[in-house]
Amino acid sequence: MRKTLAVAAISAAILLVIVGLTLLTVWLATRKDALDYVGDIRVVELDEKYTSVIDKTDSYLGHPDFVVNDEGKLIVAYPAGHGKGAIIMKESSDFGDTWSERISDLPQSFEKSQETPTLYNLGGGRLLLVSGCPSWAADDEYYADGFNYALSADGGKTWPQFENAYGIEWADAQPDKGDPAYDGVSEESLPNFDENGKALPYDVIVAMSSLTQLRDEDGNLIDKWMGTFHDYDFYNYVSYLTFDDDGNAVWSAPKKFLHSQRNAEQAANLCEIEIFRAPAPNDDTLILIGRGNSRTTNSLICVSTDEGETWSELKELPLCLTGDRHKAEYDLATGKVLISFRLCLPGMRSSAFSAQNLLGGYWVGWVGDPQELIDYATGDTDKSAAFGDALIVLGATNDGGTDCGYSGTACKDGTFVLSSYGKFADGAANPFIMQAKFNLADVLGL
Repeated sequence: MRKTLAVAAISAAILLVIVGLTLLTVWLATRKDALDYVGDIRVVELDEKYTSVIDKTDSYLGHPDFVVNDEGKLIVAYPAGHGKGAIIMKESSDFGDTWSERISDLPQSFEKSQETPTLYNLGGGRLLLVSGCPSWAADDEYYADGFNYALSADGGKTWPQFENAYGIEWADAQPDKGDPAYDGVSEESLPNFDENGKALPYDVIVAMSSLTQLRDEDGNLIDKWMGTFHDYDFYNYVSYLTFDDDGNAVWSAPKKFLHSQRNAEQAANLCEIEIFRAPAPNDDTLILIGRGNSRTTNSLICVSTDEGETWSELKELPLCLTGDRHKAEYDLATGKVLISFRLCLPGMRSSAFSAQNLLGGYWVGWVGDPQELIDYATGDTDKSAAFGDALIVLGATNDGGTDCGYSGTACKDGTFVLSSYGKFADGAANPFIMQAKFNLADVLGL
């Protein structure tokens, strides 16, 4: 009897070892990293000598953006928290070689920022900071209230208090649904209403994810800017920024500008749109790239040749350009465009045993020719085919998580400066603000 039990125990142990080795073999054979899925595009990991820390504390810092003023000074802004939190600002007079201490005399209203700030240079010394006011499901302190903005008239030396657009005060002043004031107003331009027909404030997420200067019929740039944002229903809106005779900002009523492609927009949960103008000779073309938040599609692209009035059919991008919060900047020295974003690949698994359905962990920059993007958006190129010159790995999170990658971008005389947030160092418990500064000649040999 004892002999039989011993043989059974040994047999069971051998079986367990075989099963364990088999599972280990399968795991090793199927183990994948997000970069393994991006296709045959050249992948280059940025040397640490090109990176530096802008700000790091014991608490969470995230979602930076920055702008270059007319004097060449860089100004970075980011929230003290995940999205919501007091806006922090620093500045650099040497294009990112050194950064100031945190600016201490910011407006009091910046302390109650509800979302990630975005920054833009409008020319003539004017800098614009925008912060959305979305509702946060887990925090009753924050509620839908349009978006806040502040316009500096002196290149960011001083900032006024926030002004609000299309929030609660605006909604309270609007007629109820069915009022004759809405006669002739297109469906995509109507306000949103509650069940009683009362106009609702806009629930603005990533306010002015892009702000694109427009041109007149003769092709001249004018002081009119197309800004984009989205809401929790993943409608994407445009609001046009112009200025009255006294120089005051005027935002047009938000409009659902992808209304004709609502099925595709909704299926992808398209959001965080970036719109940028192609360089000459194709500078009549606007390129749109957006995040697919449903995680059932890749990122999407389309183009417009009529200043954003109409758009080509939305099309899925290859995995080498799939992720969140794309930000584009041109390098006049090489003619290339660099698109910074958070790499997030839907439907991809780290191994055969992983329940995870999304891979990331990297802040990256896609480098390629602008014409490639236009040709892809308007042609028959298969989304399975990678394109572009290279994918630069700008930062990798220490836990493989996707909480990283929103960035500020700038380029001067062939040198890129980019800032982002993430756990980009071993042992980092919270995301911090990191900078990458390089030129494509050094990193890619272009």
